[in-house]
Amino acid sequence: MKQKKVFRITLFILLAAFLIIAPQVFKSGYILNALIDATRWTVFALAFDLIAGQVGQVSLGQSVFLGLGAYMTSLVGSRFGFGWFGSILFAAVTMAVLSLFVGVAFFRIRHVTFAIGTLGFAIIAQMVVNSAVDITGGSLCSLGVKRPLLSIPFTDIALKITKPFQYYYLLLPVAALLFLLIWAVNRSRTGRAFIAVREDEIRAAAIGINPLRYKLIAFVLSGFVIGALGSFQAQYLSVVCPSDMGLEITNTLMIMVFVGGVGKMRGVIIGAVIFSVLPRFLEVGGEKAIAPQLQQMVYGLILILVTLYMPNGLDGVISSLEKKGKKSKTPHSETVL
Repeated sequence: MKQKKVFRITLFILLAAFLIIAPQVFKSGYILNALIDATRWTVFALAFDLIAGQVGQVSLGQSVFLGLGAYMTSLVGSRFGFGWFGSILFAAVTMAVLSLFVGVAFFRIRHVTFAIGTLGFAIIAQMVVNSAVDITGGSLCSLGVKRPLLSIPFTDIALKITKPFQYYYLLLPVAALLFLLIWAVNRSRTGRAFIAVREDEIRAAAIGINPLRYKLIAFVLSGFVIGALGSFQAQYLSVVCPSDMGLEITNTLMIMVFVGGVGKMRGVIIGAVIFSVLPRFLEVGGEKAIAPQLQQMVYGLILILVTLYMPNGLDGVISSLEKKGKKSKTPHSETVL
């Protein structure tokens, strides 16, 4: 047990060191943008897993909080001068409040009907944003989101963030804080209550756990994290479009979480990294590159195959290999006659 703990701590330190020095090793803007995407998607997938994995309620409307969080930054944060962190906080809190109202409305229904209800919410939200041309710009998008401007303490110097490595170092601490927030909740008493609700709501209620309360906590926390990511995305891309809350994003999230291993942080992280980097490899090759629409079809096929033959995802495969490794190291007992 001690060796396993030491190994995990060592692995965590090495990973943290790699993330910190990565921009110094990989100078290419393409690679840095890939690292930014992988980091964003990883936190996004973990926030989605709070609902789908920890509580067991698959919401198909989480992309709405990403898109609306981005619009909050574009339409409110930039215009009122909230600054980069103020815009992130404003979007996060706004989306948390919205997710509370959405959760109260849709947690009256369960399982498949809950998923269908949140899907309808996502479709209606995208239609409204697309139609509100005077406010959001509609299909022409909301342009001109201000780049982050960081003031150096005790000086009059302000640094404008424009380069990929600057955005990477801007995202890293925010992503780390959001990751630690999700990790701490999952390891806490609240996280254990999530699992109890997921496994059996009736039994959970019988021992004093209010299922609706903990579903709402997970939903609000997920909305908070996703809203913060939406704000960063708006400041990173400097444009916000209705497609930022499209169903393609939900499809990608489901692939990451269910292929990686729903309800398992390790699996979700692995799935998010693989499927955030994989599209960049598939896009390389000029005329031979695989179109995004075809990629979605391939991802759907992968999801079906994983559901049928690897219900615990990649994390389940890794766990099985770990168990086999332990058995092979365990000395066989000899029978003494």
